[in-house]
Amino acid sequence: MLSKLIILNVLIIFYLTIFSLTINAVTYSDRHDYDAYGIRIASTNDFVVLAQNDGFRYTISMAPFGTEYICNYNYHTSDDFVISIAAGRRQNSSQLSFVYLRTNTTDGQYQKLGLFTFSRETKIASRNNSCTSILNMNEGEHDVQVWKGNVSDLSTLQVDPYGKYAYGFLSQNIFIYDIKNQYVKNFSWNDIFPSISIYPHGLDVTETNDSFSMAIIAGYYEIDIEKTLPAIYLVRLNPPYNMTLVDNYTLYSDNQKFVRGRYASSYQFGYVMSVSIHDSTQQVLVGVPQLSKTYLFSFNSTNLTLINTLNYTARSTSWLDDNGIQAGLLLSNEATLPWAQSRIQVVDISSYNILYVYPNNQQTLEQWSSTPPTFIRLTKTYDNQLVILTEDGIVVLVSSADAGYYIKTDDINSPSQRLVQCPRGTYKSIRGPTPCMICPTMTKSSSISVTSNSSNDTNVMYLTVNCTACLSDSFCPLASVADVNKSAIQSISQAYAYPSSSSSSLDDILIQNTFNLPTDSHRCLLISPFFWALITLCLAFIVLLIMAILYCSPTGKNHFKRLECVFRHSDLIGNGELWFGGLVSFSIIVLVVYSFWFGTVFVIQYPIETSNDAYFACDTSLRNIQFSSALQLAVTIKSDEEAPIFDMLDKQDFTMTINFVQTGFTCNDVTEQENIGTYSVSLPRTNCTMQPDNATVTVVYHVPYHQMIMQINLTGSCYIGGIVICLTGPLSSRNDSAYVLQKLDYCQSFYTSNQTIGQTTEIYFALTKVINRTESLHYSDSTNYSGIWIPTSTHGSLNDHVAYLQRGQFLRYLSTQHTLTITFSETEFYVINKQQPIARSGEVIFHNILFTTTVIGIFALAFLLFKLTFIPIVKWIIRHEKFLLKFCKLRKKKLTENKYLF
Repeated sequence: MLSKLIILNVLIIFYLTIFSLTINAVTYSDRHDYDAYGIRIASTNDFVVLAQNDGFRYTISMAPFGTEYICNYNYHTSDDFVISIAAGRRQNSSQLSFVYLRTNTTDGQYQKLGLFTFSRETKIASRNNSCTSILNMNEGEHDVQVWKGNVSDLSTLQVDPYGKYAYGFLSQNIFIYDIKNQYVKNFSWNDIFPSISIYPHGLDVTETNDSFSMAIIAGYYEIDIEKTLPAIYLVRLNPPYNMTLVDNYTLYSDNQKFVRGRYASSYQFGYVMSVSIHDSTQQVLVGVPQLSKTYLFSFNSTNLTLINTLNYTARSTSWLDDNGIQAGLLLSNEATLPWAQSRIQVVDISSYNILYVYPNNQQTLEQWSSTPPTFIRLTKTYDNQLVILTEDGIVVLVSSADAGYYIKTDDINSPSQRLVQCPRGTYKSIRGPTPCMICPTMTKSSSISVTSNSSNDTNVMYLTVNCTACLSDSFCPLASVADVNKSAIQSISQAYAYPSSSSSSLDDILIQNTFNLPTDSHRCLLISPFFWALITLCLAFIVLLIMAILYCSPTGKNHFKRLECVFRHSDLIGNGELWFGGLVSFSIIVLVVYSFWFGTVFVIQYPIETSNDAYFACDTSLRNIQFSSALQLAVTIKSDEEAPIFDMLDKQDFTMTINFVQTGFTCNDVTEQENIGTYSVSLPRTNCTMQPDNATVTVVYHVPYHQMIMQINLTGSCYIGGIVICLTGPLSSRNDSAYVLQKLDYCQSFYTSNQTIGQTTEIYFALTKVINRTESLHYSDSTNYSGIWIPTSTHGSLNDHVAYLQRGQFLRYLSTQHTLTITFSETEFYVINKQQPIARSGEVIFHNILFTTTVIGIFALAFLLFKLTFIPIVKWIIRHEKFLLKFCKLRKKKLTENKYLF
């Protein structure tokens, strides 16, 4: 049993040994890998050099770059394999050289360090900045050191900013290379890092403000067997003879306690590290993709201090300006499709905001293969231009452009130097490799004219260098292009509230209008019948006084009797029993006449479409109309009388007009389609125009169905401030206007005042049928129907503000297309509005007769009470007149006597 365990342990140890050797083995057979083992691109302000192992050559591109500034210098042998190259970022124009570290793919048993030199073309016909196509006798590779034995698993090589010394931190040793004197000083790791086992992955060199040469090394140090931690080391350089470790900083992660040594001790794509120093500010960026972090340090000749930790997985870093504000981070796994599987993210170190991302919808990247490229290295050259190395060995140049322009990017050897104006709604106020930015809210892109001459043509271009303020009455969200009046985004709706009836009884309406005595309006008081009835009663009282005078006058008796006879004959209340009833009857006549007149004019106040204001009533909105409204399921079976109006609604054609407001898009940028299930078909447009404000694109479509999905695509790098969608439908009728399909005129605006429309916007229109049924005033007439569609809109998010807020404003510059999806559907119910008269002619006459008898009866009841109560009392007083006078005199006498007593 013990022997079996021993054999099993031996097999496990053998397997682990073979597996470890397989991982740590250094093979240089894959010449197409531009990332393994070292950095094979270097740049200065005068040139960019790329070591192409798959092409067996160095490719040098001289500033200002282009096909005429390229030189290709072959390796000595086809077995040469360049591991790393480096050049001083501040080398002057006469220092046309770079340092290389190379080996041989046949045996790989040595490493060579050397200097490659070249020169500019001196022929008169050649350009001044072009390099010589053929090297001179004393140019090319100059080996200065050969290390025999196994090649280093890891190699970091860097040249000081001014090209005086080169420094290398290899797996087995460290060296200082005095370039001028062609002298190499070698050190062991224990000489500089005693008792520390380090696997170097990143290196940069600088000179501090107090003239100390410093190096910062990033790597993994071994804390235990097969356990390492990432760390940063600050080394003071004393070239060409010595260097001293002065400070270090260990990097920790909450998610990862340590890194396996087998991965840290050799090249692995995900375990690289990068170091980039800004010389004047003495700040350094350290990218550690394994921890998904990028660290910002400051340093001097004695200390290394952590400033901040950025949550970016940067496998290559570079400073992009002279002030140490803009930091370029290469995120190899953050895709910017369709251009690349990686991106360059430029961060403002003072605020840690993302300034822009490359590639973007302006600075696009030309495709040279079916698969979008992956970025692996980032550096810069003159005029702060970005230089990017892709996984397949293409060097991309992100060129600087003047204010108001940007330049599309391409291979550094064939760059497109054609300036492109900033898209409308954006601006660019400084020169640089940055894209154009959108104008803030309540500003618009302000263009200045620039004349350019090309061959025989003169072109006038309009550049947006700055944004200017919009007018106060303008609709000006982000990325506005011109002044657009706010009236351009107004909505129109035909969804009015259906009226309601205050009263449905003619008796209530008649009594309320007859016995109403308003005091708040002179008009209402003057048309009140009750007011005139009171006036008649007042006149009757005056006549009563006159009758009394005539009765007491000896000469007026005859007049009294004649008037009494007249009033008795006009008495409607007591049938001539009391002549005073004749006077009051005139008030009754006033009320009765009014009731008949009111009924006559009230009955014709129908329907609401043809009726006018009710001049005969205090409430001018009074109509002989009773309204009702209800919902009905659309699937219910329709009667023969109702069917035509539903048929007309179903067959009504719609015309949809879409206004894209505050946009730089043109009609050429707009395409459309109808989505049907999992596929789409083209959708023809009726018309497309640019409005006179030069900021609104109007597209017109025929909507063939009431249930469909339309998709409008706007391709380009412009933006949209708002969308106004209008639906119209024609007016039609049948059967002598018994069935009327009303004209549809609907508009709805969609916008956010301080944002642009989102990249993908979905708008839904639910169409509801509204049927108006109007009963006839006369029973012999037919019922009328009218119908109209009432659209109701809903939508998803109209802007991408939340995404920009959480992930960064740079996202708005990655979109190449705005997609508007419009969905039409019908609701499962319809609205039926009914309109019928409160009373027809016969009913009005009948109610007027009832009202007349009621009024007479009321007054008769009043006179009856008068006869039963007031008249007997008066007669009793007259009969006992003498007794009452005697009683009054006796009472007065007693009061006088009591007065004298006191």
